[in-house]
Amino acid sequence: MFTILRFLTVLFVLCAPAHADFSVATSGGDRLDVKVWGEANRGPLFIWLLNQYGETGRADSLATALAAQGASVWQVDLLESLMRERTAEAIRNLDGVPVASLLAAAVKTGRRPVVLVACDRMAAPALRGMREWQVQAQPRPSESVAGAVLFFPNLYRGTPIAGEEPELLDIVAATNLPVMIMQPALGANRARLPALMSTLHAAGSGAYSWLVRDVRDYYLLQVEKPQSESLQEMAGKVPLAVEQAISATPRRLLATARLLAASGKPAGARPMPASRGKAASVATAPAYGLIERPRRPAPALALSDARGKAQSLGQGRVTLVNFWATWCPPCVQEIPSMNRLAAAYDAKDFGIVSVNFKEDPEHVLAFLKRVNVDFPVLLDRDGLASARWKVFAFPSTFLLDRRGNMRYSVNTAIEWDDAAVKAVIDNLLHEDPAAK
Repeated sequence: MFTILRFLTVLFVLCAPAHADFSVATSGGDRLDVKVWGEANRGPLFIWLLNQYGETGRADSLATALAAQGASVWQVDLLESLMRERTAEAIRNLDGVPVASLLAAAVKTGRRPVVLVACDRMAAPALRGMREWQVQAQPRPSESVAGAVLFFPNLYRGTPIAGEEPELLDIVAATNLPVMIMQPALGANRARLPALMSTLHAAGSGAYSWLVRDVRDYYLLQVEKPQSESLQEMAGKVPLAVEQAISATPRRLLATARLLAASGKPAGARPMPASRGKAASVATAPAYGLIERPRRPAPALALSDARGKAQSLGQGRVTLVNFWATWCPPCVQEIPSMNRLAAAYDAKDFGIVSVNFKEDPEHVLAFLKRVNVDFPVLLDRDGLASARWKVFAFPSTFLLDRRGNMRYSVNTAIEWDDAAVKAVIDNLLHEDPAAK
């Protein structure tokens, strides 16, 4: 029986919808290369902004499937056309002019509805582009533009210090056109979805959300996001839930286009004030090393390990609490140094507890058979513990003193047996346990 991936490949060969390349001139003097599927079709027109990695394998297959169902797709790699670095910061700093130019060109074709599609960090330029198009199209913006579909959007001002909530970019509070958030149920920002929706609704957006069951962030781009060979080996074949979610994506996009177009929110709504839609400065945490935090009690942590044994944080020793996942290469890479760090101290004085994010016990146990981990691995099956600890990125790690107070944190992988890290731990060990 064909898998979904094979089905999409066969569909591409049999249907082979013609696509022609052309370019769109922006008001800023740049030219954007556009790849087209289903040019002669009369259904919705999707403007698909490629992610920061620029790969097109999965996006090409989805565009093909959409064209086979009567839609048209304009695929655009903004970073390539604008000759920008493929970095998160480059995407966050993109203004709305390029996307606004694409929307204006799409409106001129007479097609409707026109829907933007973006994922991850590319969601910010998509929203800025919609607002810029509103500004440029005043006083009579076309109602052809129905809104945007954002898959697992990252609409935050960089990565905060571990243990702090991230700030939404200003453009979220300046978006009043319809938006659909396609949120993976196992995604890192699932717990932040209500706050995102609340901000969009407060701005006047006819915002909707679709919870995509049993998948994680980047499920739509599995063949697009670079992975190490070891990670590919651990991941094995594409899970059935991912194949099913990908197979359903064209149908969901078509349904969403109809919903956004009929949402009752006029596409010609006046744009929000410019001060609310500007590109916000990026407030990122330091890239390396432990960051000293204001002393405060750490959140409670009572979970079961992969074998079902209940465990909780105790007091009386310095404890390192590490939030991680097997699909996160930096998380896996820092495990050996954590093992060495644990071995350097007496277990009654120092210990490590790791918390796995939303993975099944069977998967974690299989991982532990391949990778040596010398400390307890607890399972945060529903992600609620990670939310209480305000985990935004993986890995995120917290260093607690003997009284259970949070003292240091780091939101990236480091070499844990480094002399500087040990010096911090030694200082905590020599503190008076009775001191507040």
